[in-house]
Amino acid sequence: METDLFLRLIRNLMNVNAVAVTVYEKDLRSFEEKYCYNSTLQPMFTREALSLMINSSETETIYEIVDSLNVCIIFFKFSDQTFIVGPYVQKEYSEKTLEQILIKNSLPVSNLLSLRLYYTAFPIIYSSQLQGTLTAVMQSFEPSVIAFRYRKLTGFIQNTAARTLHTDIDSTDYSVIYRRYDDERRFLNMIKNGDVENVKNAFKIMSASMANYDFLKENPTYSNPAVSFAILRVLARKAAEDSGLSVITINAITQKYVQLMDSSLNSSSHQTYIYDMLMELTDAVHEHKLALGDYSVPVQKVMEYIGLHLGNEITVRRLSEITNMSISHLSKIFKSETRQTISEYIAKKRCEKAASFLKDTDYAIQDISSFVGYQDNNYFVKVFKKIYGVTPSSYRKNK
Repeated sequence: METDLFLRLIRNLMNVNAVAVTVYEKDLRSFEEKYCYNSTLQPMFTREALSLMINSSETETIYEIVDSLNVCIIFFKFSDQTFIVGPYVQKEYSEKTLEQILIKNSLPVSNLLSLRLYYTAFPIIYSSQLQGTLTAVMQSFEPSVIAFRYRKLTGFIQNTAARTLHTDIDSTDYSVIYRRYDDERRFLNMIKNGDVENVKNAFKIMSASMANYDFLKENPTYSNPAVSFAILRVLARKAAEDSGLSVITINAITQKYVQLMDSSLNSSSHQTYIYDMLMELTDAVHEHKLALGDYSVPVQKVMEYIGLHLGNEITVRRLSEITNMSISHLSKIFKSETRQTISEYIAKKRCEKAASFLKDTDYAIQDISSFVGYQDNNYFVKVFKKIYGVTPSSYRKNK
């Protein structure tokens, strides 16, 4: 049997840890060190107890261990090998329940945070769900397998010597958590600053980490591409918004990739969509800072509104409403910062847009005029000539 493929199927289908036990002392010691929070609370998670139970187990039987914390593992023998699946949990985290467990076992409240981190690191999986999947995977390798018996083990081996906490408040290493959040914060600041090149490099590093099984085991939510996309989309949107980029622009960019993710059946393309979304957002922030970074927030809002409504009627009254300023005060600060009136700025932007169409398309000048917000073609020609020094038809001919 291809053991690696068997384990990969279980991990991918259930998003849960799965290992083969080959060298008992080494493998069970490693399991205990990683997953036994406290040998007093979890005597059945120790290497001695696991070794005893596995050696006493029967074939064609799935054994589920449920400890006092309601953390579960499954072990079974299949194709002359022993497998451990888990840990996983069957209930949502309950602080009240864990507080009662700590009190009952004379453990200090200072362990509550590390215990919460321990418990919530595992996926929520129901016994019937896991049994059904395991049976289906085993039948894929050995079609003659009908169904394994199921036994639930909840008793505790009391004569196992209690040892020190692996993750009590004094020994828990929170540095990994701090480091991950510091890395995420730096990454989001790169987006906020429009730092295109560093976002590219940082994403490559993040992608390499997220492809690592140990990373996914410690951060199970990232193992699902749809979930990791949703997390990064929310964080990146907030970073882009903090840069001053219009929420309309942000939504237009991110919504496109939501549509692509929802319609794609090829999971290998999901990483590409995540990368493209982050880069397009960062590019937009970069361009926003180049164009508007030197202006005050009210002036930026005016410029963004004009850009979004260029072909529509734009009134100074409406601009005063979105900036919560009087018309006179808004006009004054806009002229002070841009060296042009609001009307002059609108005309310039409309003519810039028209010029790009005159240069790159064969559309009729009257159609272009209407498209950029001038219903009177003669007036458009007058405004365009004032800005560019030539009529629209001459500009098209020269370009």
